[in-house]
Amino acid sequence: MNARVWILGAIAAVALAVGPQPRASAAEGREGAAKAQGPYVVIVGVGEFKDKAISPRPTADADAKALHAMLTDKKYLGVSADRAKLLLSKDATREAVVKAVETAVGSTGPEDTVVLAFFGRGTSAGDKPCIFTSDSTVKERAKTALQITDLEPAFKKLKNQNLLLMMDIQYRGGIDAGTEKIVEPSWGEIMKLVFGDEKDDNMLPPNRVMILGNPPFQDALTQGDHGLFYSVLSAGLGGKADQAPYNEGYESDGIVTTRELLKYLEKEIPAAARATGKTDKEKELEPVFVGRGASKFWLTRNPAETASVKKRIETVETLTKDSKLTPDLSKEAVNLLFQMPKLKWSQELRKAYQKLADGGTVADLEGARKKLLESLKLPTEDAAEYAKKVAPAISKLSAEYIKPLSRGELTALAIRGVFTEADEAIPADIAAAIKAPQEISDERGRELLAEARLRLGKREDLDGEKAADVTIRALIGSLHDPYAGYFTKEEWLRTQGQLFGRFPGVGIIIRREAVRDGLLVVTPIKGSPAFRAGIQAGDLITEIRLEVDKQGKALPDDAKKVHSTKGLKTDDAVNLITGKPDTPVALVIQREGEKEPKVFRLTRNYVMVETVHGVKRDDKNDWSYYIDEKSKIGYLHLSQFISISDDMGTTADIKRALASMKRAGLNGLVIDVRNNPGGSLKGVIDICELFVGREAIVTTKERGGAGATFTYSGRAAGDKSFPIAVLINGNSASASEILAACLQDHSRATIIGERTYGKGSVQHVEPYDPTDGRIKYTVARYYPPSGRNIDKVAMEQSTELKTKDEWGVKPDAGFEIKMTREELTDWFEYSRDLEIIPPAGKKPPVVDPAKDKQLSKALEHLRGLIKDKK
Repeated sequence: MNARVWILGAIAAVALAVGPQPRASAAEGREGAAKAQGPYVVIVGVGEFKDKAISPRPTADADAKALHAMLTDKKYLGVSADRAKLLLSKDATREAVVKAVETAVGSTGPEDTVVLAFFGRGTSAGDKPCIFTSDSTVKERAKTALQITDLEPAFKKLKNQNLLLMMDIQYRGGIDAGTEKIVEPSWGEIMKLVFGDEKDDNMLPPNRVMILGNPPFQDALTQGDHGLFYSVLSAGLGGKADQAPYNEGYESDGIVTTRELLKYLEKEIPAAARATGKTDKEKELEPVFVGRGASKFWLTRNPAETASVKKRIETVETLTKDSKLTPDLSKEAVNLLFQMPKLKWSQELRKAYQKLADGGTVADLEGARKKLLESLKLPTEDAAEYAKKVAPAISKLSAEYIKPLSRGELTALAIRGVFTEADEAIPADIAAAIKAPQEISDERGRELLAEARLRLGKREDLDGEKAADVTIRALIGSLHDPYAGYFTKEEWLRTQGQLFGRFPGVGIIIRREAVRDGLLVVTPIKGSPAFRAGIQAGDLITEIRLEVDKQGKALPDDAKKVHSTKGLKTDDAVNLITGKPDTPVALVIQREGEKEPKVFRLTRNYVMVETVHGVKRDDKNDWSYYIDEKSKIGYLHLSQFISISDDMGTTADIKRALASMKRAGLNGLVIDVRNNPGGSLKGVIDICELFVGREAIVTTKERGGAGATFTYSGRAAGDKSFPIAVLINGNSASASEILAACLQDHSRATIIGERTYGKGSVQHVEPYDPTDGRIKYTVARYYPPSGRNIDKVAMEQSTELKTKDEWGVKPDAGFEIKMTREELTDWFEYSRDLEIIPPAGKKPPVVDPAKDKQLSKALEHLRGLIKDKK
């Protein structure tokens, strides 16, 4: 069996990820401070508006004033008055806010921190978010409110500054728009402002963090005289984020970093909302964070620790002044004493400097330091083994990646990547050696990789397979290809279900339930261990109990075996629940209406995700497919394309569904690929063949002019006995676009909805034996039978295609049915419940054309065709 898999993968989602963070200057007088100008703060609070159609937000001014007072207080940050701009209701005009942000960016240099905070009300202009300033009006908000685009010129001037953007804007309610219908704004526009157009977590700028304390789709809460967001934020900035369990390292170090603050807010805002909210909706308030998890620039001081830190640093400075400590060691000491390092050896060195500052001797310090540095030496054979594990990835990408890159170029990218991920500067000699990557031979490349690993030494973030994992991930991330990626062995266990529809686990879809602080079972997956055991939609998982590890080996006696789901992240829960087939895991379930919890002891197995959905489930939880019994019109929703075997996968399920419908006399078919991110190339080709027969289906072209071109055509006759309507939208990607374009080009179906995503590339997903991981990379672009361009990236790179606006699959003329953001939100909330398997005795959800105007149009069109045919 060929281990290589052709994949037309999913659209990447943005979430909080782990990555490198440039070092920020930690204290006054340190190296680089002369170049930097210090932090700059802009705080905007608008709670009173001239336009009576905008209701006041009483806490906005109070929150802004209080945050300004905190950040200008020397106990916390001590920003000087000329570098801390406060704009309140009386003076926060649109022009004043824009000018303040421009001044903040222009008045800061590399590694300076810019803090921007907004408190107030907002809405949307079109579907884009805007913020009301004191002079804004609802009617003329496109001209008078602060638009996100107003801040773009300033944000584009940000270079290496650290940026923290905090927004507590109430978007829901609070305005009288008369008869005008206002749609919910998209916070994606705010993210684009902060991070640019990057779609992949690994490519986000590492020194930028965005916090939405009150996302557009949730209501703001108050706590006393302040907003709930400010109340929790101020406690974190005031020092609580520098205390256990949120602080980094072995103790509080006296400063609050971005990473510590995010950990604090992530737990404490939902906890405060559960305590303060009066309705379930209010209790579900959760902040949104976007930024690299290793962003670690510091924000405020923790007054409880400031005195002891200052005393130790002063002692070090005295020793240096008395020539008892060298300037180099003094600099090292100040850095370590001021901010907790992330590596354990560095933390041990910090302890040695603390002992020195608390009365120890320089000789003891030097002895401890020498011993620690000696322990960091990596054996040369380990470095050579590391290079051996990384080199095959370089060779594979050089040979097959769609963009031609030499092995020398890729080696240079890998070396830069591993130093960046390790948060270390590249040594001067290595930096010089990779300046001309085209001249790096294969042998020299392996030598440089090994030397790079030797220089980084022994460290826990690069132990064992981690060094190669980190390097290959960084290498692929540096390609700036949103569809390429690297999966470690553990990540692959969690990810393969998304790519192939088959994964090892127990077979439940879960989400966090904020009100009860647990994990809610959205639905079991049909045929899975959880389904067979009787776990139901609506069950609350309160505990996860383990006896063995993910590979089935017995856990040691001192290992944690019972994991409460209170405060447990969904990803962490999934990691605990999934594991090798035939291994046990137990879930403790609290079922609504029952006093005592149930314990379900499950045996993990391979779970098949349903990818073909019908109209509703029957009493055996099988799908029925007729959406219009009278006209004999069927409905198939395809969630992705998978191909496991002739009897397992999307094609096999479609064949069974069609056979069932044809027995009753099929006259028309709706194929719904909205929100379908793609999947297997083979799978979509087989499905196209069902409807177009031996016609051309898709052509793939590998890189450059010399790359191989191959056209896939059907091998058997297709069924053309009934008309088809295909539903598409902006999240229909890749394989979905192949299906829609093929059927459109052969006039086999009418395409209805909105233009598709525009992903016209093909990826390989292959086992990477040196690390037991998986590597995913782009190898070709695909073209439908007409030869038109599908890929949006290719369009953006071509002047001719850009002029034609040629990308994606567009609906047929007269069949473009756009949804407003509000309609889309309503449709999404309704449609996401359609796949739920309800508990016994409860009615299953049903596809309802009355709640879906695109589906209604498809049915109207097919009924007309069926009538004309008769």
